[in-house]
Amino acid sequence: MADEELDSNDKIELEKVQEVEGKERSILAEPSLLLQLGSALLPSNYMNLSPRWQGWFVRGQSGILLMSCFYTLVSLGPPGLFCLTCMVQLASFYEVMQLGYSVTKVEGMNTWCWLLFCVANLQYLDPTVARLLPLSPSQKTALCYILYTFLMVWFVLSIRKTSQCLTRYCLLAWTHMAILFLTVQAYLMNLTLQHGMVWYIFSMSIITINDIAAYMFGFFCGSTPLIVLSPKKTVEGYVGGGLVTILLGPAYGYYLQQFPYLTCPTINLSVTSCHPEVLPHSSLFIIHCAAISLFASTVGPVAGFFCSGFKRACNRKNFGSLIPGHGGVLDRCDCMFLMASFTYMYLNTIVM
Repeated sequence: MADEELDSNDKIELEKVQEVEGKERSILAEPSLLLQLGSALLPSNYMNLSPRWQGWFVRGQSGILLMSCFYTLVSLGPPGLFCLTCMVQLASFYEVMQLGYSVTKVEGMNTWCWLLFCVANLQYLDPTVARLLPLSPSQKTALCYILYTFLMVWFVLSIRKTSQCLTRYCLLAWTHMAILFLTVQAYLMNLTLQHGMVWYIFSMSIITINDIAAYMFGFFCGSTPLIVLSPKKTVEGYVGGGLVTILLGPAYGYYLQQFPYLTCPTINLSVTSCHPEVLPHSSLFIIHCAAISLFASTVGPVAGFFCSGFKRACNRKNFGSLIPGHGGVLDRCDCMFLMASFTYMYLNTIVM
């Protein structure tokens, strides 16, 4: 009888754990009521389509909306692109940390994680904004070091039981990894913006072209699995998307070069007056675009595979649900963070 009571108690506890995990998954997976209402207005909802084609149309409509928003921000000039980088970084960090809290089950560290995020952004502050602070670069670095040390002391003192060590150290590493992947790349992207909006626009657009082309080839022609970390990716999609990217990259770069406003350097988030033809990279710009396109078509998707593997390890399909058909912000922008660091390195080692 005692064994039977024990079994029944274990079952009750297991059901409670499963119920809690189910609620946590729903928080991460279910869109808000406002988003549901907005999604209901999509034209594809009024078409009699199979789930496969319904998903295709929803993803396409969301993609068109996202591209429209992107080029609207481009029309605002450097401030628009700077704000876009900040918003994407902020939303992506929120999604990653929500997943972290859910997986590690750590409580009471939300404020700590966001303070670490703020300290990292203070350290990697865009030079244009940093000039507004009443601190020299060395003073800013010293302040960040002091704040970081304070947070480490706070973290150590927050551990009251040895049984908490593993999960709390896991969240500590989780937060640092998120900052390395998001904050540092966003900082490099803003530095790239100083060389001209064209580099920002091209690198972000070309990886998007690669993603769209790979999805289309995979949807219509895909049959051979590419990698276990991302089960829906196919060899046909990867190869087809890569070829389209390499072919369209130089053509798109040539098109952007026709707008001198985009090619001139920026200072203090304002475009300077210049003659694009005298810029050191003007004559070789199409070749540089081809090189960036080659990277976007071959190595660029690896960031998506990396994030897919991370989600699979956490038993999640998406980081969020903000964008219908895509998932969360990081699901849409994962490869863009890798492109940000590559574009910066390419500019500073080869172009300039």
